[in-house]
Amino acid sequence: MVRSNRYEKGGIAVMALLLSAALWHSDTARAIGAVQIDDFEDGSRQAWQMGFIGATNSNMTNIADGGPSGAGDNFLQVLSDGTAAAGGRMTFFNKNQWTGDYRGSGVTAIAMELKNLSPNEPLDMRLGLNGAGGLFVTSDSLALPSGSDWTTVAFSLLPGELISVSGRAGIAGFDAQATLGEVTELRLLNSASPDWTGLPVNATLGVDNIRVVPLPAAVWLLCSALLGLGAVRPGVSAIRIVVAIRGIWWRRG
Repeated sequence: MVRSNRYEKGGIAVMALLLSAALWHSDTARAIGAVQIDDFEDGSRQAWQMGFIGATNSNMTNIADGGPSGAGDNFLQVLSDGTAAAGGRMTFFNKNQWTGDYRGSGVTAIAMELKNLSPNEPLDMRLGLNGAGGLFVTSDSLALPSGSDWTTVAFSLLPGELISVSGRAGIAGFDAQATLGEVTELRLLNSASPDWTGLPVNATLGVDNIRVVPLPAAVWLLCSALLGLGAVRPGVSAIRIVVAIRGIWWRRG
């Protein structure tokens, strides 16, 4: 779901202050966490695909105008026809620049702009990850009504907000930390409930500015540990911890 910058101030503020010392001495995010963004301004699909080359060529197009920034802003347009054949689901993936060690790079979330260009079909978009620890998808999805405007979303990738799923592409998730340490595929899919393949739908989606939201690796691990130990009161999500801590990190500079 779309994230806001509002969060419970009491417990989160205390934890943020306690962790600020670790932030001060942490290394900056490396590699994918530092620079990775797909803005489609080069006119290509930037290695995103739908599995079969025919479906990729027919259903995925770089559009040279009408992205979030308006005139002259490229974006990727993805079609699905709702059939059981290739290209019938709003599911597409990347096995190139979005692979690697998310943990070591301090990646805590992936943000992007999405637009539902379908006249009649709502979408529920979520992220999926394949890796050394099996298949996982984000617990939160972004509901996009038909004909929506460009919407910014940040999908949390902290282990406590990933759900194990199964699918033909790999083994069922058994260790989210391991998958995040060695990601072999990142995918976007339409599914209201956690799933790996997504649902058939006759729809058109615009996507742009796919980018990482990094934190230093040490803080990423501390946030995960707090969630695992139950140190955060119920109802406070991992992304809210990240927002509070990142605020201190940014104010350093």
